[in-house]
Amino acid sequence: MDALRLFRPLLLSVLALSLGVGCTRAYIQNEGPYEFKVVEVLRDDCGLLPSPANLWPGELYISGEVVRMRYGLMDALLVGRFLDGSSEDDDAFSMDGSVPNASLTAKDGTECIVDQVSMHLDAITQCATEFDGVLSVRYEPRFQQASCACQLWVRYQAVQDNAPCASGL
Repeated sequence: MDALRLFRPLLLSVLALSLGVGCTRAYIQNEGPYEFKVVEVLRDDCGLLPSPANLWPGELYISGEVVRMRYGLMDALLVGRFLDGSSEDDDAFSMDGSVPNASLTAKDGTECIVDQVSMHLDAITQCATEFDGVLSVRYEPRFQQASCACQLWVRYQAVQDNAPCASGL
């Protein structure tokens, strides 16, 4: 009886740890800063790209299945998760975020205050220091200003520390 009382905390700890095993799996994607480059412009209604080749940088954080990114466009916080069905060799994740009451200058020179800027990022891990996918940004204007209703859609490549995946992977 005394032995059971002595080992009860140990048994409960082992049981708790064993129940937690298998709930999440390790992902190879590194946390930290990433530089985003445009691979293909799918849509840019208002000329929002900062340059033809570069997008805004981001800082990636991973906690279990949850992914977060502090993204350089308006310092937005994107939050999402690794997607079910991702294989060991093909980790995919998705994130969304928004920024309220943002301003922009449309390509016709119109100054716009929009109610919200919505962002969506789909990503597939290529290796620990690289992922790619599609980024969409939607500006939702006040007062239905047609020239301020802008969307940006790009295929991108995000690379950490200027270290893309080795060729052939």
